[in-house]
Amino acid sequence: MKDLKTGTQKGQNTRESDLKQFINTSLVDLVAKQIRSMIFAGDYLPGEKLVVRELSETLGVSHTPVKDALNRLVSEDLVEAIPNKSMVVKSFTNNELVERLGVRLMCELFYAGEIIRSARKDDTLVADLEACLTAMEEAISDDASIDYEAWVSNETRFHRRYMMAAQNQSLVTVYNGLNTNEFTFFAYLHNEHKPLKRPIFENNLVEHREIMEALKALDQARFVKAIAWHVLHACEDYNVDEEAQLRIDQIKRLAECHLDGQGKPSQKIS
Repeated sequence: MKDLKTGTQKGQNTRESDLKQFINTSLVDLVAKQIRSMIFAGDYLPGEKLVVRELSETLGVSHTPVKDALNRLVSEDLVEAIPNKSMVVKSFTNNELVERLGVRLMCELFYAGEIIRSARKDDTLVADLEACLTAMEEAISDDASIDYEAWVSNETRFHRRYMMAAQNQSLVTVYNGLNTNEFTFFAYLHNEHKPLKRPIFENNLVEHREIMEALKALDQARFVKAIAWHVLHACEDYNVDEEAQLRIDQIKRLAECHLDGQGKPSQKIS
């Protein structure tokens, strides 16, 4: 009987321990989500310090879940830990962004034919892209409460979905590591000190829909033109100095050559 009681007590302690861990994990999840949302909304701008005490007071929680949440956001590349100082919102420079967009465009153009070939066999591709577009539309449906995080998340899913159709895991790893959708959002936030407005999102949706329609039509030339215009348009938004202009001009030359398919430009991309 004594052993039974001991066993029961141990079982109860184990359940309580599991419950506490669940509660703590859930709290960290909620705190991380709230801080992440504030970063996306521009409440904390790139380069701005994230003070644990202030966040604890704002969110009404103790310091521990805030620290754990910030560490999680460091792993997500949203927050940067500065040695012997504090944590700050990650900064995204324009020149680094343009470089990443150039690599992204290279990946998409080079594998465009493979993506079209996969689209012929995979009838779920276009449906998945349509679902992403629907979610993006829903994210901006309310002018007073745009869900920036949902927009970026679904825009990222949109592009990664058709790159998966290239059927090259090494390529997908490189492509996903560029993280250009999140990068462009925060670079704009860094420059303007405010998130994108609805008209920019709406224009962006038009470009995404053209990419999807090109895939739906299995039209490689149309697909190549759509992705080239989409990425180069993004580059132009960060054309802030001579160095950025030189990088963008280089990307345009390479894109024009690829559009021609014969190693020389057939049309100008403006």
